[in-house]
Amino acid sequence: MNKGITCFIIEGDRNISEQIFSECGRIKQIYKIGINEINSTSGIKTITKQSDTEFILLYIKPYPLQLGYKAIERMADYLAPQNSGMVYSDHYIIKENIRSPHPVIDYQEGSVRDDFDFGSLIMFRTDIFRKATECLKTQKDYMYSGLYALRLAVSRISKIVHIREFLYTEVEDDLRKSGEKQFDYVDPRNRAVQIEREEAFTYHLKKIGAFLPQRTKLINTNEGHFEYEASVIIPVRNRVKTIDNAIKSVLEQVTDFKFNIIIIDNHSTDGTTECIDRYKDNKKVIHLVPERTDLGIGGCWNLGIDHPECGRYAVQLDSDDLYSSPHTLQTIVDKFRTEKCAMVIGSYRMTNFSLETLPPGVIDHKEWTDENGHNNALRINGLGAPRAFYTPLLREIRVPNTSYGEDYALGLAFSRNYRIGRVYDVVYLCRRWEGNSDAALSIEKINQNNSYKDSLRTLEINMRQGLAKREAEDFTAGQFGKWELCRKNHEALKDIKTKCFNIDGNLIKVQFNPARAVSTLAKLDKSSIEARPCFLCMKNKPEEQDSINIDAGMKFSIRINPYPILTGHLTISSEEHIPQTLADKAEMQLPGKILEKVEDYFGQGYAIFYNGAKCGASAPDHFHFQAAKKEDIPFISQWNELFKSATCNGSTKMENGDTCYSYTVNSFVCPIKVFTSLSGNIDTGLLLGYLDSLPKHEGESEARYNMFAWREQDDVFCAAFFPRDKHRPSCYFAEGGEQIFVSPGALDMAGLIVTPREEDFNKIDETDIKKIYKEVSL
Repeated sequence: MNKGITCFIIEGDRNISEQIFSECGRIKQIYKIGINEINSTSGIKTITKQSDTEFILLYIKPYPLQLGYKAIERMADYLAPQNSGMVYSDHYIIKENIRSPHPVIDYQEGSVRDDFDFGSLIMFRTDIFRKATECLKTQKDYMYSGLYALRLAVSRISKIVHIREFLYTEVEDDLRKSGEKQFDYVDPRNRAVQIEREEAFTYHLKKIGAFLPQRTKLINTNEGHFEYEASVIIPVRNRVKTIDNAIKSVLEQVTDFKFNIIIIDNHSTDGTTECIDRYKDNKKVIHLVPERTDLGIGGCWNLGIDHPECGRYAVQLDSDDLYSSPHTLQTIVDKFRTEKCAMVIGSYRMTNFSLETLPPGVIDHKEWTDENGHNNALRINGLGAPRAFYTPLLREIRVPNTSYGEDYALGLAFSRNYRIGRVYDVVYLCRRWEGNSDAALSIEKINQNNSYKDSLRTLEINMRQGLAKREAEDFTAGQFGKWELCRKNHEALKDIKTKCFNIDGNLIKVQFNPARAVSTLAKLDKSSIEARPCFLCMKNKPEEQDSINIDAGMKFSIRINPYPILTGHLTISSEEHIPQTLADKAEMQLPGKILEKVEDYFGQGYAIFYNGAKCGASAPDHFHFQAAKKEDIPFISQWNELFKSATCNGSTKMENGDTCYSYTVNSFVCPIKVFTSLSGNIDTGLLLGYLDSLPKHEGESEARYNMFAWREQDDVFCAAFFPRDKHRPSCYFAEGGEQIFVSPGALDMAGLIVTPREEDFNKIDETDIKKIYKEVSL
């Protein structure tokens, strides 16, 4: 690779001369790229293709740039260590013809905001840039978030280094005050961008093990004794112009419960104290003056919630702001009562002091979803207002003693475990005026604030890493603790007998598993099925059996399989009692969606599988999948070798921009059709074309097959279909010494033959195995 630098600048800007960069002897090639393209996946791929030098330099602003002395060489110096993948530096800015220092902050694990300030000049090691680009292949093609996704990938691969030197001067094109910029991410005009950012960030969280599945933990709204149902907490210092209106907006609330106001007056000196004292005869108003003089807003909150008359719910009102109607408090408490959430966040309207709407208007944070809001919260800088908390839990978590970011810290901490309720109607008025503390901040204060919030995100990422895995372990341990049958059958797997065969180069295992007799010997004729209660229906499940509810376009429940074949064996059953038919749901992309949900809860080492109604399903009347660790499934463990001899039958470009490939595998003990993609989708046309080519047996709603879906280490999604002929081989129905009870399901077809009788396990040989596969395979 050339030891120089390939430089990319924004196309079409007359004020940038290539001479600026060409004067640096280490820059070997300069390319121009569109301002929109540089943020897209296609732009990132173009940069990768055109770069054959050691380093890649990006200048991402369409404005004049002045390089400091040997600035490019200095950036290259910081990339010399092998563990450095990307560098950025302090710089100067020219704003309204005035040149000022513009320091930036250090990158840390929690620096995952898409608006993190790197400046406009960044440099990469090309080998790291290429590796990061490879990571993009398993994501959708981004229009706006390619560079963001690339930066996150770089952070997973290597270090992102801040150079504490002022290496260049750029033009500041956004002349708004800091207080006007901070809500750009909730501007409806940026919604498409934010959706992409969330997708890229969610992928990053999954890769670093910090993604959490949906939070469903609820509170007991009747627990404990509280004289007041709600308390409005107002920390205040020197807000004589606004505090009276804030108090009145609370006292005007109309509710079906008792409430009060706890005002923590943090040693005001401008008449605020006297203003609050006017309400000393009102029993609803509690006026506290801290003994300490080192409390921030968070410390004042702690003082308020520790007050013995603090209500069951503690509700925010900043001393600058107002409730939008007399029903705000009732709306918030109703949300707690109906959803049993631990925290409620409302929506607000930005106004001036005269209550006239200011841009961007309503801040409703509709990007929050019950399913992923608690994950996306780590990417953005705020969660909305007003915020309200279940007091017993807030007392346990505590509020950081700061005057910035304390509310954000609470949102992250609460959402780590508990459900957050959202109110999307405007219940709050956020008044912006010259006295607001965040109206116009210096770069030093902005950096301090951003660095603090990044540290909160770093802490929260570290807290969340492994939490989903621990929850899965707790779920399993909880089942074993209270369900003796399940525990004993899973413990028996430790001592289970297994023998291996090498058949035509394929590893085939045979397992003696007496617990599986309930499935292998099950009567599956129509009358027998109709005569027994469906054991997969929620109403018929054992009392000891717990479930995790998921939504994959259809609602399913994940449960521990009480008669396991492998460690970690799961059943994923539809909440609706419908027949075991997958083909008619091809457009729903269920294999990829369900696999993703299983991975969210139990880790990325799982594969899901499907038994057709006449292909091993012991509940052909109830739609379901199963899951096991992919390393324990012989076919999947041999996939890389099998893939080398697979035949590609074609590919199709799908609507999501991904390509689905179709392969035929003839080197396994039975024929297999495999579809691969990066997104987890299977092209519907390719799949249905294949399934329609399979013969249907009379009276059956779909062709016979088994299916596996899993992800390889490079994140390639694979869906393998095992076409079937017979349900059970002839040896199943033989008599005397010729009889072998084997009823092949998906795991058997994938190389793990289950025998519930020890005599069958002892006598089965290579000839028997070949005959079984030949008879049941198509």
